[in-house]
Amino acid sequence: MTDIPKTVAQSPDDSNELPQAVAELSQETEAPEAVPYVISFARYNESMCEISALNSNKAKKAVETLKTIGTKIRSEADFKKHYVDRMPVRREGDYKKLYRGLKDDIDLKEIKLQQEARIFYFDIEPERTFYVVAITQNHLETDKVRR
Repeated sequence: MTDIPKTVAQSPDDSNELPQAVAELSQETEAPEAVPYVISFARYNESMCEISALNSNKAKKAVETLKTIGTKIRSEADFKKHYVDRMPVRREGDYKKLYRGLKDDIDLKEIKLQQEARIFYFDIEPERTFYVVAITQNHLETDKVRR
């Protein structure tokens, strides 16, 4: 059991009133685990942008996926719980273009939307930030290794 500090447990003047300092304690903020991911486009790769090329079904799926992430995803486990399948992306083939301007320690992942459309991103779990890097209409070529 937690000990209550004497300054809080006992009133200094025996008037049975709460000390002013205790009466004005701020309310606790929401626990970090309860806060959903924040979606950021700060690292968005404009040269890979294909949002305008998405047909209505793929665009709808992209918005629904981002909405789920921004409202329901609060931890790594929630991605699976809400059927957001994530796959790691390697720095090879056309995927190399996605890494331009990103630090070497960034691990990109992709979320399949419909057919070949993808959301490429990385996240920072402790901060619950989801950085969208690109949204593509077509899957990128992985077999070609360019040097």
